[in-house]
Amino acid sequence: MSRHAAVHLICAGLVWFGLAASADEARVEAELQALAAKVERFSVVPLPTGPRRVALTPDRPPQPYPPKMTDAYPPGEAPYVARDIKPFRFRYFNNEFSYGGWHNWAMCDYASTHGFNILYPYNHSPTDWTHVPAGTQWLKWGGFVNWDQWLDRHKIPPLRYDMLTSLDLVQALVEAGIFKHDPGFQSLMIDLEHPRLSLEKLRQQPWYPHDAGEPERRAFEQKYYDGYAMTYTAPVRAARREGWRNISVYGWQPFGRTWFGLEKVELDPATDWAWNAFGRAIYQAVDILNPSVYCFYWSPQNVAYTLANIDLNMKLVRTMPDRKPVRPYYWTLLHGGGGGWRWWKSQPQRNEDVRAMIALCFFTGCDGLVLWNWSGTGNHHRPPPLKADADVMVGRSFTLKPEGAGEDAAPVVFQRYDALHILSADEGEPVKFQRIQKQNPRGKYGITPDQPVYAMSRQELASHLRPSSEPVSALIEGLALVKPFEYLLRHGEVKVDVSAQEQFAQTLPLVRRVKLGRYQILATYDPGWAGEKAGRRIVLPDFDGHRGLTLVLPADAHTRLFVLREP
Repeated sequence: MSRHAAVHLICAGLVWFGLAASADEARVEAELQALAAKVERFSVVPLPTGPRRVALTPDRPPQPYPPKMTDAYPPGEAPYVARDIKPFRFRYFNNEFSYGGWHNWAMCDYASTHGFNILYPYNHSPTDWTHVPAGTQWLKWGGFVNWDQWLDRHKIPPLRYDMLTSLDLVQALVEAGIFKHDPGFQSLMIDLEHPRLSLEKLRQQPWYPHDAGEPERRAFEQKYYDGYAMTYTAPVRAARREGWRNISVYGWQPFGRTWFGLEKVELDPATDWAWNAFGRAIYQAVDILNPSVYCFYWSPQNVAYTLANIDLNMKLVRTMPDRKPVRPYYWTLLHGGGGGWRWWKSQPQRNEDVRAMIALCFFTGCDGLVLWNWSGTGNHHRPPPLKADADVMVGRSFTLKPEGAGEDAAPVVFQRYDALHILSADEGEPVKFQRIQKQNPRGKYGITPDQPVYAMSRQELASHLRPSSEPVSALIEGLALVKPFEYLLRHGEVKVDVSAQEQFAQTLPLVRRVKLGRYQILATYDPGWAGEKAGRRIVLPDFDGHRGLTLVLPADAHTRLFVLREP
């Protein structure tokens, strides 16, 4: 066919379409509206009246991301993808995705269509991302300032918050231009993690008024904690004056996160010292609360730990006349819990735990949650780098004989979640490693020269390891589990049959429920699924106040949801 013939046929098609449209315009209009609902950026081009030149251009497809900002996986194959879960968004909860660093833009895209409606853009502008679902909001991190440095620049000794009460901190921060408003963002998180002195340590300071009378000492103490509260409230008020709304603070929470002694905490809002000394004042300043429930240890207590800390925060929030939204901060890696060598530091948590803690978060009365993580210039979607003294975790089981084992020796089975300590990883040589002995869930371990040494090629060993972003897939699964029940969870009443503190102390199977009218939704999970405690059941006598009614629930490695309806 000649070029002219091809043009003739195209023109003929256009003429025919025009005739069809005039014959049944209503039907064409309906078809076009249906197409516009399915195809992003589709629109009908209106023709102007009169002599004008109209140039039609193809819709520009999304530009590929820079290699350093995305991953190389085909669609649906990245480790953060939850298999067989279709796109979904929440209507009654707000979830923030704050996963910064390189190689994460494709994951951010994925999160925007799988449960998250608020995104942190890292190093791009919100206006660059018009392809995310309608209604997506953008969060700006406000790193603000190091208060230690600020005090030093203003000739104030370290930790002397009592000397701030005579200053107009809000005006000083506004004049410094720290919180210039950006209309492309709908919310602001201010990261403030500076220390304070406990009351006991405050009374030990040389500048404490030891020789003053009791009233003067108490007045000084209140002045100190009023100044400490100002280090949080002043940034929030300065940002609000600049035009920001939906302001939260990371680094303070109504109940201070704790692990040791968590099971013994008896929180009385009327007498809690920190809450009354400065907590209420900070609460009144912010719009959204961000308690941190980062997990510190490789422990089956982690899910109950997150629940207990959220419950204690909610107990304080519920005493206030204005109950502000609570969005806990989760990290799918382990914090480490102190200095020195800790093999579990920055290791990914068990997927089963992540799935459970995310689903159970919605059984606390929260407004949603925040996922935070940071890859820096690394790539969390690849196996971790293999180098001497590194610690890595098995994701896919394998068998291997120790070095020097005889031909008749049986191979050793390395199971998922086993931890390995890399002894050497020289280029061109097999990687040598030992298995870390995890005798105690809080981190007792042993690596000794007499333990077996194993060797495997770099490529093969890497194929068996867990990438850091793998638990994100479990987090998405947790969100997807509760999505069908979000109205009930959002508007129902939280019911606690067994306190999370007790579940934490005894590593019990977990059960939570929410009730709305005749309907109740229950969730169960057993963090002891991998040990001798597997197969336990949960027994709730006199269920929901019904005398003689006993409810027996299964609990295992799966997060299970049950819906009950009363007669």
